[in-house]
Amino acid sequence: MGKSMGDEMTIHPDDGIPLKRSDFDTQEEYYWTYQYKLAAGYYIPLLNAHGFRIDEKRILDIGCGLGGFPAAMADKGAAESVGIEIDSDIRRPSTINRPNLRYIFEDITSADALERVGTNYDLIVLHDVIEHVPLVQKEQFLSALKQFCHPGTLMLVTFPPFYSPFGLHQQSLLKSRLRVVPFLGWVPLWSLKPILRLLAEDANAYDLLKEIKDSRMTIRRFKKLLVRLGFSVEFEQYYLVRPTHEIRYGWRTRISSIKNTPVLSEVANSGALYLVRLV
Repeated sequence: MGKSMGDEMTIHPDDGIPLKRSDFDTQEEYYWTYQYKLAAGYYIPLLNAHGFRIDEKRILDIGCGLGGFPAAMADKGAAESVGIEIDSDIRRPSTINRPNLRYIFEDITSADALERVGTNYDLIVLHDVIEHVPLVQKEQFLSALKQFCHPGTLMLVTFPPFYSPFGLHQQSLLKSRLRVVPFLGWVPLWSLKPILRLLAEDANAYDLLKEIKDSRMTIRRFKKLLVRLGFSVEFEQYYLVRPTHEIRYGWRTRISSIKNTPVLSEVANSGALYLVRLV
């Protein structure tokens, strides 16, 4: 592609899908564009369909990674679009000519988070974030979100259920053939270690998989947390094939009708999406 991240990379959701890694100079460019397309082509239209328009709204994307989501929100007319990322080693995209977009490296559970991040956001985005938060910290993490809300704040939350075919994020975290093996999360981690080494996976692959394994984000556990913390679900949707897979691999998005069968919904659905508000 030959361009740096930022406005030079502004794209449109009807551009070529699936994305091809070979069309980009760097993994960062590829992933930023994937995030941007996903937000602009799927999640912003979904929010519109449920009565939430981005125009003139204040948006907070927590765990934004390279920042494609908040960039798309800014380009769609948000009054302010803020991306939060805890990993300060992540390469931050350019924000040139986007006065309504900023990025902050911050832990939202820290004592000074409110001062640095601000409050009264209209939309909080958690796109594939909650499954990375350790089990013992999930309640604290979700509770910390309240400080950024006003009474009408909407939250968009997505995650792959842990026991689903790709609930271990293997398709994103691994580079060998192992990444297309479904239900890898069911396999004991200790047995994967020598296989990862044999297949020449990156040195940190085991630790990345362990992070997801230790977090075990299930549909049932997430809903129980929401009730306990005083959040209500306004809309929920499940996927046999997620929008992320359509953009990255060309697999057509398929919405699932399986949602009230406890065990089957955890195993069959590759993705869960919720629109949530404080009660």
